[in-house]
Amino acid sequence: MQRLVPSPRTVHWGYFDASLAPIAHVRDGEILRLRSVSGYPDDPVPSGWIPPEIPAIFAEVKERGPGAHILTGPIFVENARPGNVLQVDIVSISLGASYGFNLMRPLRGLFPDAVSSADKSIIPLDVENERAEVLPGVWMPTRPFFGILGVAPPQGWGRIDSIAPRRHGGNLDNKELVAGTTLFLPIWVEGALFSAGDGHAAQGDGEVDVTAIETCLEAEFRLRVLDQFETALPIALTPRHLITMGFHEDLDRAAEIAVASFIQFMERYCRTTWRDASRLASIAGDLRVTQVVNGIKGIHLMLERTILDQIGCHAPWF
Repeated sequence: MQRLVPSPRTVHWGYFDASLAPIAHVRDGEILRLRSVSGYPDDPVPSGWIPPEIPAIFAEVKERGPGAHILTGPIFVENARPGNVLQVDIVSISLGASYGFNLMRPLRGLFPDAVSSADKSIIPLDVENERAEVLPGVWMPTRPFFGILGVAPPQGWGRIDSIAPRRHGGNLDNKELVAGTTLFLPIWVEGALFSAGDGHAAQGDGEVDVTAIETCLEAEFRLRVLDQFETALPIALTPRHLITMGFHEDLDRAAEIAVASFIQFMERYCRTTWRDASRLASIAGDLRVTQVVNGIKGIHLMLERTILDQIGCHAPWF
């Protein structure tokens, strides 16, 4: 099993670009272990808590932004072709540091005028017991996931920032993408060029101040290429739910896109009519706000898989 660790040679900082050279190659269906980092060299924590990769990355990586995310990748997947779909099985995720942080900044978040200066809160993590001290003496369970899981965007887009979620995935900030779930991403370039980062120990739907508990994560991913499945937008599968996603500057439009993606899936792979799929979305689908702070906002629709099992869907992974 390959293990990819962050370094000045294995990360890209704040952007996606189809012209990036891959840092590794994996076989179709191979499991790889990947580490992501979040943090700053001057974080006010005991010196042993600072992620060991951070000082070199900050000192040596000069090509940065416009986003703030340090992404491990990209990874070339054999047999991945434009028009295929990359199946990302999230086999495991674990905390990779003894702390995380939440950062408020002026002109960002749901209340952009309420913060006059940057305010970073250090959040201790009890890695062994999987919990976080979110306020003094107040502990909550962690539920780690990657805010960013994405492939290279279409070649014609050029370099894009890492802040907004789009058709290539990217900054999805979907807290349902924990260990045991699967993400499906449309492939736009040869090899897919998969990257991951923006590790979160926990996050609420909305991520209203722009950050969650930002931290380092260790994960195992199985990357598979599907050539008998089509989707124009990211779709996810949990042990209990099918999830479709919509992204737009306007939340109403994001909701329309998430529901339209669900209806298209049902028509194509479950052989339902548009009307029946729309009824299911209204009766049994839950619309949730993914995030409201990344310029392009997110809505996702969740439907219980037991309903799909009764219908008899024919996607390759059912």
